[in-house]
Amino acid sequence: MKTIHLGHDFFGAGNLGDDFMLAGFLGALAASGRKAELTGCVPHPLGPLARRFPQVRWLPSEPASRRQAVEQCDIWLGLGGSPFQCEVSGWFADHLAEQEALCAAAKKPMYFLGIGGQDPAAYAAPGLRRAAERAEAIWTRDERTAAALTAILPGRPVRSAADLAHVFFAASAPPPAASDRVAAALNFDYRGWPGLESAVAALMQLPARERIWLAQEARALPGAEQWLLGQLAPGARAAWTLCVPDQPGQPLASALARWPSAEWLLASRFHATLAGAWAGSRTVVLATNDKLRGAAEECRFPCLPITASGAEITAAFAEAAPTAPTALALRAALARAACDEFFAAVGA
Repeated sequence: MKTIHLGHDFFGAGNLGDDFMLAGFLGALAASGRKAELTGCVPHPLGPLARRFPQVRWLPSEPASRRQAVEQCDIWLGLGGSPFQCEVSGWFADHLAEQEALCAAAKKPMYFLGIGGQDPAAYAAPGLRRAAERAEAIWTRDERTAAALTAILPGRPVRSAADLAHVFFAASAPPPAASDRVAAALNFDYRGWPGLESAVAALMQLPARERIWLAQEARALPGAEQWLLGQLAPGARAAWTLCVPDQPGQPLASALARWPSAEWLLASRFHATLAGAWAGSRTVVLATNDKLRGAAEECRFPCLPITASGAEITAAFAEAAPTAPTALALRAALARAACDEFFAAVGA
């Protein structure tokens, strides 16, 4: 049995979207009938991850543990997420540079599956480019990333697929969108947002009887959902109910059952956007980066810059419509096919 080491270390950090991707991959592996031992090193509490995803042997993320995990695996896999990013922080680039060096020293093949890009400058970052050049094959989660990687890796096996969360949502869809409910799932990556008050005012104009402030990220990080809610004036904040669906260590199905799908959704979260599509929400996307622009395109949602006015947000909701189920089924099929191609390529 082959050992596949999951080389990305963000699992268990508190972002529910990461769990949606991992669940999709594990579901595809189970459906394929193939077998593999999975390992992962993470700098987060191991217990909750082990309870939610017992299919993976979770290890601490100390230098010796990371090196040993690479040395003992057969295949290194960069699973999901946006490794091609550098504008917000260099943490991912630094991590991949280390992982590439470990794989080179141990002569381990590298693969990327269901990955995306966040900002154009990342494709020129030396560490990220070396990791991409070492990859035996790359399956992206959108056409934008595939095109960018093909441009810097001519002739290399780069294939456009879809986000792995689609596999999970196809098997375990979020609750259907509740009529007369509006939800906001907003994140601005460690920054404030000058347009917050005008956006909230626009949402208040929708004929909703229930207003949900949805936190895909469980941590109250600067610029993330709970932090942004705290920036509102007390009167405006009182109109919203905070919902944090995730409870670490509990089955993912329980978090999904608490997901507050809404008739109207304003999102600057990638996986909240996809969940909104599967729930049937009329969604408007605020594009803080390339991955959100890609999500809006694939779901056929109106996409606005973060400088959009309240009036522009109101006009976008007037045009927003649910995503066609056939389009979502296609995305799930693309993601499953990418997983199957990966399993076949590594002989799992």
